[in-house]
Amino acid sequence: MPTPIPNLPALRVLRLPLSDYSQVSKLQSILFNLHLLYKSSQSTPNPIPQPPPYLITSSFHPIYTFGRREATRTPPEPVLNLLSENKAAIAYTPRGGQVTFHGPGQVVAYPILDLKRHGLSPRCYVRVLEKAVIRVLRKWGIKAFTTNEAGVWVRNDRKVASIGVNLRRWVSSHGVALNVDTDLEWFKKIVACGLDGVEMWSMKREWEAQVEIRKNEGRWVGGLRELISQVDGRVFKRKVTDEVVSEIASGIGCMSTQSITVEEVEELGEKYGLSGEDGVEWLKYWDSSGLYYRAKGDTIEMEGEERGPDETKEVDLKEVKDKDKDDTDSDEGAPLFFASKRTYRGWRLP
Repeated sequence: MPTPIPNLPALRVLRLPLSDYSQVSKLQSILFNLHLLYKSSQSTPNPIPQPPPYLITSSFHPIYTFGRREATRTPPEPVLNLLSENKAAIAYTPRGGQVTFHGPGQVVAYPILDLKRHGLSPRCYVRVLEKAVIRVLRKWGIKAFTTNEAGVWVRNDRKVASIGVNLRRWVSSHGVALNVDTDLEWFKKIVACGLDGVEMWSMKREWEAQVEIRKNEGRWVGGLRELISQVDGRVFKRKVTDEVVSEIASGIGCMSTQSITVEEVEELGEKYGLSGEDGVEWLKYWDSSGLYYRAKGDTIEMEGEERGPDETKEVDLKEVKDKDKDDTDSDEGAPLFFASKRTYRGWRLP
């Protein structure tokens, strides 16, 4: 069991229900930038108080997120189709790792803390998150382990939890996503985490697999079936979330936790003049005739024709490409070519 670190304040926990990724991203950014502001203020006449460690838990409406190594990548066509049908959002984030899916049925935990204050190196911190998930799974009868790849696994080709972390001046953001009863079909649209041959898994799917094994062995399966019947309920997910919170708090050396509210986080943002901008960019794509743009904060960079999502226009892609070859992105494999690039402000993000 990890040893508590003396004089660490309680881990402040913001528990959110199923939410838009943009809302959670904004709240995370305020807390992340608060830690950075503290560090930069130490060399000024009026340093601000050191903030405590924070943890945000939530689950998201369907969204595919890309890590910083994929900042210029065009999503695969099946994902673009989901976006054009308003079935899923797409975001480019500053975290590590590659593309993954977030949606209902996950428990997402985003710690925001100063690793140095907790005596953690980046590698050790990732291990803390992995071990927290492994201990939670063990409580529910699931044997899990780590590999050379970040995340938590139940078999060498079955991954049940993904980890992607952003670090700046030793301050962390983003974190871990545990699949509880996530619809795993969403993952089949991508190569999750850039790992070919790996199947994304969930607690529910693992219990279902165990049921089949036990039935074939003539063993009792009643307990597993009861778990499966409860897994999609709010009470069960709250239990799992609380266990993840407890294990992460223990892993980073905090002896206690303390709940906070959205209003308290927003008040901190207003008090210190912190915006919710954290480098996340949104991709919007409506139809094959040309509307394709990325949004960051209130700024929209659009490539294509200026029109609404319900409007259509016939475009000769060859003519557009030949007319202005230098006005396209350098993104190899991009499915579209555009004649113009414009910047807008005040667009409402997803």
